[in-house]
Amino acid sequence: MTHKVDTGVGAGVTVQLVDGLRALADVRVEQDLALAPLSTYGVGGAADWGVFPRTAEALSGVVRLLAEAGLPLQVLGRGSNVLIGDKGVRGVVVVLRDLAGIEVQGERLWVGAGADCTDVAAAAQGAALSGVEFFHRLPGSVGGAAFMNARAFDQEMSQIWRWARVVTRAGDLEERRYAPGDFSYKRSPLQGSGEIAAQVELHLSFGDPDEIRRRMDHNEQRRRDNGEMDHPSCGCVFKNDRAFGAPSGLVVDRAGLKGYRVGDAQVSPRHANFVINLGQATAADLRAVIEHVERTVEEETGHRMEREVRFVGEF
Repeated sequence: MTHKVDTGVGAGVTVQLVDGLRALADVRVEQDLALAPLSTYGVGGAADWGVFPRTAEALSGVVRLLAEAGLPLQVLGRGSNVLIGDKGVRGVVVVLRDLAGIEVQGERLWVGAGADCTDVAAAAQGAALSGVEFFHRLPGSVGGAAFMNARAFDQEMSQIWRWARVVTRAGDLEERRYAPGDFSYKRSPLQGSGEIAAQVELHLSFGDPDEIRRRMDHNEQRRRDNGEMDHPSCGCVFKNDRAFGAPSGLVVDRAGLKGYRVGDAQVSPRHANFVINLGQATAADLRAVIEHVERTVEEETGHRMEREVRFVGEF
């Protein structure tokens, strides 16, 4: 007979499952994992269990065990584009930040899904490789950038991503080839398949390291000029929508919502597509601001903006 681990929430996690996860090679398991330090917002409760795979094979084994147990799969990269509820996440959260290797091979980078985007840009610059300058100071992981087809400064992931090792819903580790036509604005093939990119191959080109550094510094300054680095945030809250005829930040600004505030959660006075944590915001405060912006824009324009940020866990 299988017994549930006493988490106090009846999350369906069993002793058998936890033992199986701990028996996997290259996997770290933590109970009552604090998630706020793993989120760019710096808010949110704890996960009943956090699992940290360090290799693609380890991730495959983790997903397989969760699938066999019939548990939902919740994956966390570097914690951007997510708002974690104040009451945390029941069950298991798979955290990819230990799967962060970066290897240079000629004009290609082989990158673990948990690698920080800024670290990848720095590695490319150090190897005189151009094409990933837009990653510099982009919050989040390469796996998250792959999932969202991340875009900044007129560049996007689809322009450089050609190959991946992915983990399927069943936990199988497989290879995928991609072409630019497989992507669209803020959408990648992963969003339809439910697969997790464990390792990606980025196709870059040799360039002048000083010029690459100059472009990275220019991108960082643009982010600073927008106030994107002044306070904790999730990055852009809403996708840009051509139906509005303007970027989402401008749409929110025109609705008079710059500076709108609930507690320490605020629509940035400098870039209205950012909802920021002024220091002591709760996840509930941030969610209230985001939902108020959605309602107000819809009432004034008839259009509902599509979120980039995902609400995760219990609020």
